[in-house]
Amino acid sequence: MAEIPVFTIPGEQTKEPKQFFTRVFCLRKEPPPLGLLIEFLKARGAHPIIPEGINEKLLNSWNWVGVEIGYHRDRKPILLTCCRKGSAQDEIFKQDVDGLLQFVETHREIDNWRVADHLRACRFFIASIVDKNDITDEGYDFNGWILQFFEENCDGMVQIDGQGFYSPDGEIIFELPAMDDEDEKQAPVSNLLTPEPPKKGEA
Repeated sequence: MAEIPVFTIPGEQTKEPKQFFTRVFCLRKEPPPLGLLIEFLKARGAHPIIPEGINEKLLNSWNWVGVEIGYHRDRKPILLTCCRKGSAQDEIFKQDVDGLLQFVETHREIDNWRVADHLRACRFFIASIVDKNDITDEGYDFNGWILQFFEENCDGMVQIDGQGFYSPDGEIIFELPAMDDEDEKQAPVSNLLTPEPPKKGEA
């Protein structure tokens, strides 16, 4: 079966993007269709914006590769990608998983075995890529719900660049070194892992 290409939302790039990665490493065999994610976001009072090329058939397919999902008309969308083990993205999958696994195994932290075992058993990971030069607190909340969806539905473990791996209750279980631009605004962990509930009337 042919894989779905990445669909993007057209718009001008006004400032050099500064990419920030968050991932969910999943044990489930396949990711849920994007349509279920969209419904999950709507149920939390969000208003996801998807590219015009996405139709019902694509929303209901499990075999998706990447898509941009917007949270506000005036802000850049979040790029969501799915990298599967043994797929066309296998090289990226191995590079990311093996690199993190090697780091985890060489640092004897209290819970490094939990992270190492999870990475070894991972079948796919979801990466969400945001632009730190553009994203707002609303966007961090939106991204947090995306992480929550895959964590809860795919036996996932959340990992945030420059911060670490997290347990389902939002506690860090293995720290990663800070990124080179640590003096710049970092993604607030509280928003990413425990997004603010929607205001009354928004749900």
